[in-house]
Amino acid sequence: MTQHTNSPSVLLEENKRLSESALWRMQREYFDKESINAWVNQVPFYITSNPFIAHCYAQIVVNFIIDWTEKHPEAKQHTFYILEPGTGSGRFSFFTIKALVELLAALNMHDIRICYVMSDVTRNNINYYEKHPALQPYIEKNLIDFAIYNMETDKPITLLRQHIHLYPKTLQNPLIVFANYIFDTISHDAFTVHEKKLYELLISLKTETANLEGNRPVNLEKLETVYHIREAKPNYYSDPVLNDILAQYKAELHESSLLFPIGSFHAIKYLKKISNDKLLIISTDKGYSTLKSLDYHGHPSLSFHGSFSMMVNFHALAYYFKNTGGDAFLQTARKGIKTSIFCAGLNLDSLPRTHQAVQQYIEGFSPSDYFTLHRRVSDSFTECDLDTIASHMHLTRWDPHMYLKIKNRIISLVPEADPETLEFMAANMPKLAEHFYHLPKTECVLFEIGVFYHAIKQYQEALDYYEKSLPYIGEQFSLCYNIALCYHQLGDNEAALLQFKKARELNPDSKESEEWITYLEKQGDGEGEEGEEDKEEKE
Repeated sequence: MTQHTNSPSVLLEENKRLSESALWRMQREYFDKESINAWVNQVPFYITSNPFIAHCYAQIVVNFIIDWTEKHPEAKQHTFYILEPGTGSGRFSFFTIKALVELLAALNMHDIRICYVMSDVTRNNINYYEKHPALQPYIEKNLIDFAIYNMETDKPITLLRQHIHLYPKTLQNPLIVFANYIFDTISHDAFTVHEKKLYELLISLKTETANLEGNRPVNLEKLETVYHIREAKPNYYSDPVLNDILAQYKAELHESSLLFPIGSFHAIKYLKKISNDKLLIISTDKGYSTLKSLDYHGHPSLSFHGSFSMMVNFHALAYYFKNTGGDAFLQTARKGIKTSIFCAGLNLDSLPRTHQAVQQYIEGFSPSDYFTLHRRVSDSFTECDLDTIASHMHLTRWDPHMYLKIKNRIISLVPEADPETLEFMAANMPKLAEHFYHLPKTECVLFEIGVFYHAIKQYQEALDYYEKSLPYIGEQFSLCYNIALCYHQLGDNEAALLQFKKARELNPDSKESEEWITYLEKQGDGEGEEGEEDKEEKE
């Protein structure tokens, strides 16, 4: 996105090859500075960090492990490493390791060893993952390790807990890589095709002087980008396969500008090298998968969201794998995100279970299809009855993010709901809790589960979840008040009185708390009239 301003501006760089622009350094500095807070209402991540997509990936990986170990029985003696570059919030890692462990156990694959490597460019994020309560059970069982990894360098990937490098001797089995929303944030080159000639696009960056601090821009969204066109030299890259891709674009595109994922190619070559050229990558991102979809575009733009991102040229990545002894599967065209499979040293046709899983979970009802439906329900949930909402929650695999969006609608529908629907939702609330991965400044789904059980008059379950939410939300009026109501309904008026007094301390203006305290103190032993017990819980 190019932004124009009437304020005084300064030229930051002029006519730079896009991959050599300072943009990418600024990107890394942003993530290092913001660390985990980048994912709190700044960088979007839900689309690739939900239980549904994690289930899809887990199915593909487990079927791949079955295919591989049937052909190579000795593989069971070695660990299958799963690397996630640009882990970000850590939610996808949590959902996926959970799904993998459950699926391996369900299939009695207890002899399979896996290690999920959560990696990022900044140590700040690693520190957050290491202490996260949701990850502790997996860390303690050595199912998770951590690494600082910049995809645009060839520095060794060192596991911080095991103190080993990922390199050919360590990676006896194929390396599995999850590349979600990462290829769009590392360096690209840019070209344009005009009248069967190939030109490179050189970038200049400007920003208003008020946006500078220490000669560096404070807000990336206030950058202005300008492109300069220069005819591309023959054999632009040292890699002939990359030049073949450019030659195809020059010959077959009509009139278009396009991005070339040079940073991604660099990372892929390094990962191929350390994995003995045995690599399986699953990637979901925004981008283009066909030659046709690459045609008739203007100059590339930046999408800003705290950081910035660009469209991924999946077509080029697939060409590279297929022409270097590997394979690729690109999801057929549909609006929204794209999920792709890339293999080095492997062929999907020779992996029958993997191939079938790809057809079912990527080409069938895919993460892209799920998100389209999720967005529709999210936009229209006030029109949905509880039966529809319950079915959608089941499709999401009981996703806390979705529940938090529609919780008020759910509670409003409880009084008139079908008992079987309420029973179904009540039975699945523990699954919602199991998917709880706390992030700073976000709502606590444990408290909202308590509100649901409270609304359907399952007071002991409500009390349990209210108490589980305490470490995350702290003592606050609504929590103490609701706990007090549950204690009263369960016949423990002494405990109820204590909680109502805490609620009054937290909110001295609460008339309801005062009324309850007066009522319970008059009862003495808690055996009183029934008139007070139906006061509503606080949301």
